[in-house]
Amino acid sequence: MRLKAGYHLIEKFILTFLIFICFEIDDALAQDRSMVNTGNFGLPGIIDLPTGRRLPDGELVFMQQIHKSLSRAGVSFQALPRIGFSFRYSGHGFDGTEAYGRYNHDRSFDAHLSILDERKFWPAISLGLRDFIGTGHYSSEYFVGSKSLGSFDLTAGIGFGRLAGRNSISNPMKILSPRFEKRTGKNYGRGGTLGAINWFQGDASPFFGLNYKLGTKIILSSEYTADLMSQESGYLSVKSPWNLGASYRLNKFLNIAAQYLHGSEASITATVAVNPDKPPLKGGRELAPVPMRLRGVDDFPISESNETLIRKVLSADNFLTHKLHFEGNIVHLVVTNTKFRSTTQAVGRLASALQRFTSDDVEFAYITFLVTDLEAASYRVNLKKITDEQFGPALSNSKSGSISAVDLKPQVVRSIQPRFSWGIGPYVTHRLFNPDLPFSMEAGFEVASGYQITRGFNLFGAIRKSALTNLTDNRQRSDSPLPRVHSDWARYDFGGQGGHIHELRLSYTKNLAPGLYGRAHAGLLEPFFAGVGGEVLFKPAQSQLAIGLDIHRVRTRDYRMKFGLLDYETTLGHVTLYYDAGEIFNIEVNAGRYLAGDWGATTTISRKFGSGWEVGGYATLTDVPFDTFGEGSFDKAIYVSIPMDWILSSPNKTRRRLTLRPITRDGGAQLASARKLYRTIKGSQNASFERELGRLWK
Repeated sequence: MRLKAGYHLIEKFILTFLIFICFEIDDALAQDRSMVNTGNFGLPGIIDLPTGRRLPDGELVFMQQIHKSLSRAGVSFQALPRIGFSFRYSGHGFDGTEAYGRYNHDRSFDAHLSILDERKFWPAISLGLRDFIGTGHYSSEYFVGSKSLGSFDLTAGIGFGRLAGRNSISNPMKILSPRFEKRTGKNYGRGGTLGAINWFQGDASPFFGLNYKLGTKIILSSEYTADLMSQESGYLSVKSPWNLGASYRLNKFLNIAAQYLHGSEASITATVAVNPDKPPLKGGRELAPVPMRLRGVDDFPISESNETLIRKVLSADNFLTHKLHFEGNIVHLVVTNTKFRSTTQAVGRLASALQRFTSDDVEFAYITFLVTDLEAASYRVNLKKITDEQFGPALSNSKSGSISAVDLKPQVVRSIQPRFSWGIGPYVTHRLFNPDLPFSMEAGFEVASGYQITRGFNLFGAIRKSALTNLTDNRQRSDSPLPRVHSDWARYDFGGQGGHIHELRLSYTKNLAPGLYGRAHAGLLEPFFAGVGGEVLFKPAQSQLAIGLDIHRVRTRDYRMKFGLLDYETTLGHVTLYYDAGEIFNIEVNAGRYLAGDWGATTTISRKFGSGWEVGGYATLTDVPFDTFGEGSFDKAIYVSIPMDWILSSPNKTRRRLTLRPITRDGGAQLASARKLYRTIKGSQNASFERELGRLWK
């Protein structure tokens, strides 16, 4: 019993230590970014080998490596101050049968955990897992340390798996358990899973290398690798364990490296590094908000509110004013925000204008944001107290005491937007990770129009016609034993080339009660499906939690995507829990029935930044066995959402989203047009407001 209790005590200590190092942020310990070289695997490295360094918190790195027998693209993300992840897509060999003459294409995930930062008398220490989710092509683990000596950054480590092929030694971890002595076989099934865990098992090999800073832009690199490259022996000549390289930093974003690998291959690697907290342009280029006035018995009193001037000021900031109503010591304002991505900044602009141009008798303002006919969020503003906050201490790490989110009864508001709207413009779509065509894309023109029958009741349609495409070059056809609800995408790509109806739907949205939202729609809901359905969402203003329920009855559309329908018909629906704390991670869990009739749950985890960036991923597990699902074992994806105002440094509501979905199959397939309510309101909600408090008076 004592041994068991002692084991659990050690287990709790290790867990507590890992939580501490994952979340501990100390600027005094921050490593010199100029010494953090990014290797060919997208994480801190020399060339192919890792280092003990870590990337700055939140940093994203996009990389591309190319040489005769390898093409490797990837994206890495420092998800927490001490944990980084990397996803890669690699094409191996030449004169093969797959795209661009490759023998095969491989998807893999890595993790890099920083244990200690460098101090005066000890090195930076990290451990990592390579290809811990994937087919195991690069399966390996490592412990590594790095120490700077002047312009030199010296690295040494010990590797397992592929990193234990040359000059191997007995596993030093066998003193902890005999199971580390022998590396068990790893069955990856259809790929995309952890498989059997054999981390840090089997023989080990030392590795070492260095980076040398030559000025501020050039780094020279050399490393001795224990990887024998045996899996590449059919097309790669390995003449030396030494790799040599030189990298040049063109600017703070772009880095180019040239390398000589294995004594036989010349290679080029390009990386683009961006950090959500470091925009390319400093400062904002928008006009300053209206300055507030002093309010008090000793100041010049104002006895009458200037409604005309308030409307003019709001119009200058591109707010559509649906309602401006004075009632005793309260002013009610309902607007549509067409300019500011940040709701916090929008609230600050509105509050400043109301504070300056309302009479001293008006003490409180209730500001409501109307988004696609929904009252998405409301805020109560104390007009007498906000002056102290505007000119007081920064609010980036505290709550605003004079502004709070509130639940209001749905209001009777007349929309001032035109009933009929239309537009024409380009569209771009793409598909990734097809072995015969890893990257395919289509560009064309879309004509969209909408008609508002009454507030909340809308008719919308969009027609697309491709102009340039290689989607039709795809030779893959679905072999799925499940109903082909998503895996027949190639047939839709081909059938829709003559022009197709992208969507044509009648929808109704409504605020049902304070914090309760509803939506129903019917028609051609998306390219693959037609049907009818709806959802309800409960999201109290001050709550970090929301819960939703959606249900749809749908039928597959004809491959030409006009008005024809196919035979497959199904009912699907989900209960969804949303959690947004306004801090680091946000979670969404959908549980229910999917398009192919399978039952399960989808978990989405994302990190949102005060700059508006969002990086996340999801995984769906259902009752479909991995072998039945096919390649990839289950549905999953990672995504990056980038706000344009971060790039432009001026107000802009546009966002661009990049989704990397390793494989498109039928298990866990979802209806893209479902669960729109939370996406509609979340940008206006209290968590988003608190996350960007630093923008309140900008």
